[in-house]
Amino acid sequence: MLDSMVIPQLLPLNKVPLDLSSAWANANLAEYMTILGIYVHALFLIFAVGFPIVVLTFEAIGTIKKDNDYFKLAKNASKIWGISFAAGAVTGTLVEFGLVVIWSGSIALIASMAAAPLIIELYAFIIEIVLIGTYLTTFDILKNHRIIHMLLGFGVLFGSNLSAYMILAVNAWMQVPWGTGNFVGQNILPWVPTLGPDVVNSKSLGILAGALSNYGSIVLASPNAFQLLSPFTTDPWIAIVNPEAVITYVHNLLAATIDTSFIAASYVSYKIIKGYGKYDYNLKALKVTFGVGAIASILQPIAGDQQGRLLYLFQRNIFYASEGIGPRGGYDPILSFLLYGNFNHYFRGYEYLESLPGANNPYAQMTIQASITYGPWIHFFYYTMVILGVVLFILAVAYFGLYVKFIDRIIRAIFRRNTEQFLVYASFLGAFSGAVASISGWAAREMGRHPWTIYGLVTYPEVVTPHPITIWFTIMIMLMELAILFAGLWGFYLIYLKGFKKYNGVVR
Repeated sequence: MLDSMVIPQLLPLNKVPLDLSSAWANANLAEYMTILGIYVHALFLIFAVGFPIVVLTFEAIGTIKKDNDYFKLAKNASKIWGISFAAGAVTGTLVEFGLVVIWSGSIALIASMAAAPLIIELYAFIIEIVLIGTYLTTFDILKNHRIIHMLLGFGVLFGSNLSAYMILAVNAWMQVPWGTGNFVGQNILPWVPTLGPDVVNSKSLGILAGALSNYGSIVLASPNAFQLLSPFTTDPWIAIVNPEAVITYVHNLLAATIDTSFIAASYVSYKIIKGYGKYDYNLKALKVTFGVGAIASILQPIAGDQQGRLLYLFQRNIFYASEGIGPRGGYDPILSFLLYGNFNHYFRGYEYLESLPGANNPYAQMTIQASITYGPWIHFFYYTMVILGVVLFILAVAYFGLYVKFIDRIIRAIFRRNTEQFLVYASFLGAFSGAVASISGWAAREMGRHPWTIYGLVTYPEVVTPHPITIWFTIMIMLMELAILFAGLWGFYLIYLKGFKKYNGVVR
């Protein structure tokens, strides 16, 4: 697989074999601050990606109904859009800085498969910067030209979602390295099928994988590195058309919409319960925010099903861990029916993966062992996401009790209150379920692979910086990340929770 005569040319003169113990120590410390940084960034990112749908829904209904209440709701809600964009830009810069400095081996990915997506993401970010300020400051200026103002909003929405797609395409390529053909299956993980067309330079890929395994990310300090590794691919766009990227984007867009919609609904419900603001005005907000979340919750199982099918196809070991299938395998009638259309398919376990020809190589054994080690946690997080997804689906169906008498009668019979009252209190459950489901889903996805690594190709001790990472440095970075988080939350508080005016509106 590797040309041993080429690797010495790739390395700096003071080449030192990778010290696995120090690399693992570095990687473990780095992972804590990376995980926290990604989750802090994600909090603001979901508001920049999912919440605009709520804002533009308010504005669209106001335009159709010519109701100023909805324009006021859109204007007020857009403030959180602006704050989340600013905080998302700051935290995103921090994450990208950490990516290059801490996980320095990822430069090889950035310079190859991730180059086209990240260039497009940069232009998408510029679109957001140019349009979001104009949109936020022209609510009154363009009050007689609502269509033009909405078009500005859709322009920002396009930029944020294009940016999200490109970032998720990079993550998806690390999960499923599409465009590597049979390279992974033939040389590293024998259970992996053909990963799309073969558009990579297999010799360069083999050299890189071998050099990183033996010497770590220090190989990229060599002036010869990218001359020897390029051209890495003949199709720089391959990561963008990765089937995993498409379904990952849809799944995450729906998740962001669910999270932000139900959080907004719970905020409105809090106002209703406490009697802040006029009841009819708050009820309009609740119906829209809860409704957007309900529609996304009904669509999410379709995207989740497709995501699970891709996991079964491309990452069989992580699928086994997610579903709790043991080393010797077993039967699962529901999974069998969903995947094969019958109830009797036998799912082979890790022992089958270990028995495949070529599975005795160190990487395959390490991958299987990691799945077994992390398996209980992956299974826990995965089914936490699934169960809470079911809760969200039930809440989504209940929402239509506002319009369907039969559903309203069921809610009255079970909860002794009408749908309107039920939604006020159910919104808090929706916000909690959406947030925990999202956190759990990403935990299950990344625990099987680790940040900034490539499934089947590169593990995380191989891409972490060779310079020692101390626990104090990790703590300092994590404190900075938490400071940014609390600063953003404080901004939300100042705008939305201070200065409430009490009216006599209460839950009817």
